[in-house]
Amino acid sequence: MKFLLLTIGSIVSLSLSASADPANIKEWVELDEGKSAHELRGSGKTYLRKVEYALPEPATTLKRLNAINPHISTLLPGLGALMESAKVSPYYAQLYAQKIKQLRSGIFPTTHNFYDCETVLELESPQTHRKVLLVQADMDVVTDGTDPTRKPALTDYDSARVSNSFLPFTKYGWPKNSSTPANPFINYYPAALKELQEVRADLAKRAEEDKGMIWRELLETCDAQIRYVKGRGNGTNFQKWTRERRYVLATEDPFIVLPNGWFNTGGDWKPRPGDIAAVVYRNKIYPAILGDSGPETITGEASLRLARKLNPEASGRQRAVDGLGVTYLLFPNCRIESGNLDMDHWRNRVLELLDEIGGVSSADSVHKWE
Repeated sequence: MKFLLLTIGSIVSLSLSASADPANIKEWVELDEGKSAHELRGSGKTYLRKVEYALPEPATTLKRLNAINPHISTLLPGLGALMESAKVSPYYAQLYAQKIKQLRSGIFPTTHNFYDCETVLELESPQTHRKVLLVQADMDVVTDGTDPTRKPALTDYDSARVSNSFLPFTKYGWPKNSSTPANPFINYYPAALKELQEVRADLAKRAEEDKGMIWRELLETCDAQIRYVKGRGNGTNFQKWTRERRYVLATEDPFIVLPNGWFNTGGDWKPRPGDIAAVVYRNKIYPAILGDSGPETITGEASLRLARKLNPEASGRQRAVDGLGVTYLLFPNCRIESGNLDMDHWRNRVLELLDEIGGVSSADSVHKWE
């Protein structure tokens, strides 16, 4: 375990909320600088001068992986041989560097969210030279993606839009054809903007008549939503992506999500949208693909379809797995052809690739998607 010291200099606003577990901080130190509030405020520094935080050591042994995912060595009998030459991926350091950057910006995540990744390992079979990127993490839920061929109506996405972070597109997509219906979100955001502006006019009138906080704060909330809708639905990329392409559906398709920055580096280990993946949890292996990119500070995300196999209670507001017992195996340069949603093919491909790294104890342990 490494302990690092973060010295806060020019940060003026720092939000240390309950999410940062302040009650668990062992020591609060008062600095006596002998200056007035006027002088201290004028110094341009925050009242917090240093923050100590603990960085985790990545797991590098099969023993540590077995401790949090006890079935993994049984399901994958060849994993032990792979672990003998395992290397910690640069993605692990990159992930925690982004988390530290987030701290410096004044955002303190929960302890749970800060420690969301046990390890990221580069594995390679000495016999077949098949490469595998192993990520050991928890599992949060994403609900993104639209495909008007399969779900043409706005109401088809009601369960997905429960998540406040829902987006109509994903990293893995493919071109529409002439028979594909229009994406329902093309008109949704302009229509919502028009209604919001009408609501705003009424709220502005009420706020002018009543000088209290009720209508004034409702007006501020409405303005915030107008900015959100303008940014979300009127952007050039949004219009282009929703008009021209189809995407995997988090409610229907099993896929995993990796941090966006990982898609830009890594050489032979660089993730690509559509790469085959296998998710190992308890006594099952779930075939999937790499379907999307996510925030730089988060690992362990999967589509709602996949998440609900691990935990039926998972939703856009409830993670699937709290602990770090989910193993994500990504096979670089093993991309499924765009638009191929044949999950029997996905499963067969997972079996082939797992066979190249030592096989599985039983093909029955590899889930068959209905």
